Amino acid sequence: MFRCINKNISNLALLSLLFASFAINAAVTPIVPAMRPFPQHVTYWTGTIKPNHVTQATRDLVTQSYYNAWKKEYLKQTPACGPGRYYIYVGKGADATEEVNPNTLTVSEGHGYGMLIFAYMAGFDPSAKTYFDGMLLYWRDHQARSGPGLMAWNQTRVGCKNATKKPDGTAMDGSTAATDGDLDIAYALLLADKQWGSLGKYNYRAEAIKVINAIMAREINPVTFHTALGDWVDPTNFKYFYGARSSDFTLSHMRAFQVASNDPRWTNVINSTYNIVERIQRLYSPATGLLPDFIYTTNTGAKPVVGVYLESDHDGSYFNNACRTPWRIAMDYIFYGQAKSFTATNKFNAWIKRKTSGNPALIVDGYKLNGTALGSDNELHYVAPMGVAAMVGATNQVWLNKLWTNIANRPIADSRYFGNTLKMLALITMSGNAWKP
Repeated sequence: MFRCINKNISNLALLSLLFASFAINAAVTPIVPAMRPFPQHVTYWTGTIKPNHVTQATRDLVTQSYYNAWKKEYLKQTPACGPGRYYIYVGKGADATEEVNPNTLTVSEGHGYGMLIFAYMAGFDPSAKTYFDGMLLYWRDHQARSGPGLMAWNQTRVGCKNATKKPDGTAMDGSTAATDGDLDIAYALLLADKQWGSLGKYNYRAEAIKVINAIMAREINPVTFHTALGDWVDPTNFKYFYGARSSDFTLSHMRAFQVASNDPRWTNVINSTYNIVERIQRLYSPATGLLPDFIYTTNTGAKPVVGVYLESDHDGSYFNNACRTPWRIAMDYIFYGQAKSFTATNKFNAWIKRKTSGNPALIVDGYKLNGTALGSDNELHYVAPMGVAAMVGATNQVWLNKLWTNIANRPIADSRYFGNTLKMLALITMSGNAWKP
C-alpha cells in the first residue's frame, strides 16, 4: 500500500502511518449505494399497462426532470428545526386536504409523500439518502402526543413547533396524528430498508415496524378493523370512532405491513377496507364507483357522511380527500394483482372516460357520488391519481396515454404542493419505476 522511500523509516513508523490512514478513512461518512436505483423499469402485475405513445427513456426523463423541479420547490430546511432536518413545505393554505395553520411548515401527509419520493428517486439523486435521513430526524422530533411511532400532523415555522390554532384563531391540536401520513411514513421506511439496508446509522426496518405497530395500536379501529381518522378518535364518540377517511385505503401498504410485522390482523384491515369499498360502490355510487371523502357507521353498515363531518360540506362527496382513492386502490392490483382492486378501480375508470368523453382536461375538482360535478377547474390533484388508475387494464390504453400527456405537460407553477406532489408520485408509478418492498 505504501512505498518506503526513506530507509530510515522504521516498521513501527510505517504501521503508525497505516493506522492513521485507516482512522482518516473511518472518519469520512461512507456513501451508501442505492440497491434499487432509479430507474427500475419494474414489470408490474400481468395486465397492468404503461403509457405506450412515448418511450421508456422519455418517461424516465420526464420523471427525473419533474423531480428536480419538485425538490427545488418543496424540500426545505430551517435552523429552527435543528441541523440536518428536512421537511416538505406545504405553505399557507397549500394543503388541499386540511385546514392548516397560516404559519404551517408541513403536515404529516406531506412528510410521508416526501419520504416515499426520496426512497424511489435514490440512485438518480445521490443526495436522496441525505434528504431521507433528514426527514427521518424531523419525524423523530415531531412525534404525536399519544406516544412514539406516529407523527404530529401539523408543524409551524414558529420554532418548528406543532400547530395549536386554526387560521381563524380557534384552537386546534397539531400534536395528534392523521392516519394517512403515518401509513406512508411506515411504507417509506420499508422502502428505505430495501434501498439502503438497515445496518448503517439508521435501522430503517426497525423504525418501520415501530410505526406499523403504532398504527395498529392507535389508528386501526379495534372493533371493525377499519383505518381510523387518527389517534385522537374517542371510543365514546361514535360519530368519529366509527368513521373512516377513504384516502387512507392504502391496501398495498397494508400487505407489506403484514409481511414486515408478521401481524395477521392486517388481513382483517384489508378485508374491512374492501368491504367498505364494495358496499359504498354498490349502494351509493353504482353508476360511478366514486368514494366519498368520509364514511361513517362502519359498525352497522358503512355509508357516506351527510353534511359537514370533519372538513367541509363536501365531506360526503368525491372531493379533496377521496381524489386520491383511484391511485391508492389501484396500487393493490399493480403490485399484487388483487381482483377486488381491479373491480373497484375499473368502475370509476369506465365512468370517468364516459363523463369526459375521453378528454382528461374535462376532469373537474369534485363530484357528487352520482357523478354531478361540484367544481369546474381541471385541478392536478384530481387528474394525477386517475393516471395511476388507468394502468389497470388494457382497455384503458388510449385513455392512459392521454392522461400521461395531460399530467406530464403541466408546469409546476400551475399547481400547488398537493397537486404537484401527487403528480410526482404518479409519474414514478406511470413511468414504471415504483416498486414494493
